[in-house]
Amino acid sequence: FAPIFKKLAEFSQVGPYEGKLGEEDPTLKDTAYRAIADHIRTLSFAIADGAVPNNEGRGYVLRRILRRATRYGQQILKAQPGFFQQLIPVVVETFGEAYPELVEKQETIKEVIAEEEQAFSSMLDRGIKFFTELENEVKEQGGNQVSGEKAFFLYDTLGFPIDLTELMAEEAGMKVDIK
Repeated sequence: FAPIFKKLAEFSQVGPYEGKLGEEDPTLKDTAYRAIADHIRTLSFAIADGAVPNNEGRGYVLRRILRRATRYGQQILKAQPGFFQQLIPVVVETFGEAYPELVEKQETIKEVIAEEEQAFSSMLDRGIKFFTELENEVKEQGGNQVSGEKAFFLYDTLGFPIDLTELMAEEAGMKVDIK
């Protein structure tokens, strides 16, 4: 992961990877580095093999992977939208000799990831803003649960995936009422 971490540090506004785990990583910075590095590799290989992010089956899994990495980069590392696609050349350079399909399909990989990242970024900003305000409101009231109504608003009105709402709630020490 070292070459990917090095490139990712160029986009991070919160410093380079430090190798911290668990309770030693309260800001989730190093968790974000590891997840993003893993996810850009996963997506690059999958897209080179012909898979594409979409709303069904493995495509939906790929879309969720991309969205998770994009959120970690923008929210935790304070990277600008578009950072994720800029990691692809490092993946190709690192693994291209052993996996020539990465070299052959590099432009396709870039196009697919750029399109998905761009489509997700504006919605992500709105969802993070709403969730952060909601988190503060719930905690000020002494609660620890996002109501089903608010989770549905995030999903239905803002297009914010429920799995990201649940992940962000967990990171904030909260739960989501999905009933």
